[in-house]
Amino acid sequence: MAKKYKLKKRRQEEEQEQDNSLQSRFIGDYARSPRRERTPEEKKEYKKLALFLVGWFILVASVYFACIQIEEAYWIRNRIVDGIPVTVLVYMILAAVFFLIWLVFNGGFKKIDFEKYEKPDEMGYDEYQRIIDKLKERQKKAKYFLILFMPFFMVMLIDAFIMRLSG
Repeated sequence: MAKKYKLKKRRQEEEQEQDNSLQSRFIGDYARSPRRERTPEEKKEYKKLALFLVGWFILVASVYFACIQIEEAYWIRNRIVDGIPVTVLVYMILAAVFFLIWLVFNGGFKKIDFEKYEKPDEMGYDEYQRIIDKLKERQKKAKYFLILFMPFFMVMLIDAFIMRLSG
């Protein structure tokens, strides 16, 4: 009997230590929740998105650095704002446009959990389902606009880092 009591007490102390750890206090119940496995269709979709992101990044970066080299090689002096090349300004505008489009399509900085979304009493089931389908479609489109935005942002960061290293 004493062994069971000691074993139970030790388990409780371990659980309490685990609950008081920095990670569990910071993340909370999310860290203890089981991870949902992705279906093969979702895995295929994410691979396709990753390939699209890599290809788009290579295209955006090569066009950006080629345009910067052309501007420097031919001493193009049509700089609109103090010392900012036209290419940098165009890329900043494109990044801002893609980011704003993503923000509008996504409905802000949130991801709607459709399982927790409740149907209002005065709304019919067909209308409710149509609204849910519309929201899902908008979030799916928002994914692509985020992928279109990210390379512009990353190229600008890389260029700023290169300029910082070169002095």
